[in-house]
Amino acid sequence: MTRSTGLGIFEGIVDRVIVLSLPKATERRERLPQHLAEFGITCFDWHDAFSPEDPEVQELYNMDLVADFPPCFRCGKERCDCENNTLIPAQVANFASHMDIWKTVSERSEKTLVLEDDVFFHPWAGRVAYQILKRIKKNRLEFSAQTEMLLRLGWARSRDHRPFRWFRTSTKCRMSNPCYALTPAFADKLLTSFTRMDTTSDIFLHIVVANNSNSLTIQPPMASELSWSEGSLASYIHPKANRLEYLAQQGRLEDKEEHERRLRQHVQYVFSRPILCIGHPRTGTGYVAEICKRAGLDVGHEKGGRDGISSWMFAVDAEENPWALDQIARTRRALRWQLMIQTVRDPETAIPSIIRENRHAPASYAFRRAHILEQTGFDLNCFETDIEKAVASLCLWSQIIRKQKPSFLFRIERDAEELIDFLRSEGFVASKEDLDIGPINSEKLYQGVHYEKPKISEAEWGILGKDCRNFLTEYCDLYGYTNPLLAI
Repeated sequence: MTRSTGLGIFEGIVDRVIVLSLPKATERRERLPQHLAEFGITCFDWHDAFSPEDPEVQELYNMDLVADFPPCFRCGKERCDCENNTLIPAQVANFASHMDIWKTVSERSEKTLVLEDDVFFHPWAGRVAYQILKRIKKNRLEFSAQTEMLLRLGWARSRDHRPFRWFRTSTKCRMSNPCYALTPAFADKLLTSFTRMDTTSDIFLHIVVANNSNSLTIQPPMASELSWSEGSLASYIHPKANRLEYLAQQGRLEDKEEHERRLRQHVQYVFSRPILCIGHPRTGTGYVAEICKRAGLDVGHEKGGRDGISSWMFAVDAEENPWALDQIARTRRALRWQLMIQTVRDPETAIPSIIRENRHAPASYAFRRAHILEQTGFDLNCFETDIEKAVASLCLWSQIIRKQKPSFLFRIERDAEELIDFLRSEGFVASKEDLDIGPINSEKLYQGVHYEKPKISEAEWGILGKDCRNFLTEYCDLYGYTNPLLAI
């Protein structure tokens, strides 16, 4: 950190100004010095914020110092309506970054102004600072290095931000992470109060530790911030919808499209369902959902149910699933479950259905190809024939699932009653009375068109390459199916 001179409107109030900023935040770092200089602030230190990938953040996870979901860190419930119910890695990194600043402040006898790099000071900030200094000098506001004190100076723009409001102090809480001042004694209290990261930095700072005796909220607020309130800067924690309007007004259409994608894929709410059913396409994920339904459980197919979801796409942690029918089905990253059920199917009947799927559902094939390549190193496009592509997809997708150690293996041809017994053993009330059902979605339409499944001859099974022959043999041995290669 480098130091210069000039605390501007905060001269006499604080001894130091620290700006928390990610090293990669180029746009923010280019904007801020000029903005602060408008208020005479030329003496400030950049404090590099942590990213979720930094070792300091990963160590918190490794030491089990970060609360996981469920329950919701805000209300303590497993299912709730809170907008953000789980601590995402960016929030953990933000908390760790503020803690790093508090450690710095606690080790020096300097009152410190802490700013986030998207802070925006309002024209009346100088008048408010003058009133603060006047009260400090007259001992009407205690803000010395030895005293535990937090001053909340700026927060998200609201009705509080009006230029002609009278100066006053209160103990009313405001989430003022964008702009707050604290003493070394208060910084030390923050550090000694920390045991585990089970909330966000602003809640910990302004609600958990701050109280009516050691904190003041200054009105009118001197500052707000640009990412949450204006959308003129991108948020590095939760992307904001108001940025779309700003980017559209600026004519930045490519940036707007990218931000729409980020909004769509961002996970800030996590669902909790006890049952997750997964498999390869055309191997019975719709069938197992129907079995559960007949047994009295609510497990949705490609959508969430009260008791769970069945979706072949949930075999992997994709950012976005191509056929999600609701928010729960959008991505597995936003789901916590207790039991994982894997569906498998006899390859002799499954492979023709998968060939048809590969031919007429290119998005399904591309989705599987990308994740199989990433996780196994095999590229489906490198297999020459349709049957080889289907065999490789079935068997390699199964390998991906098997590594996750499913709780129950469901062979769709014969394990319906065993599945119900398993669910009962796990505490579910499930009935066996209505399990005699036929195939589900066997005549699937593709873009409204029905295509016949291909017939596979013995000769076609016989020309499978070495890799596919090995894949198929392993699959049949593991799951108890007759290997089609043995009939050749």
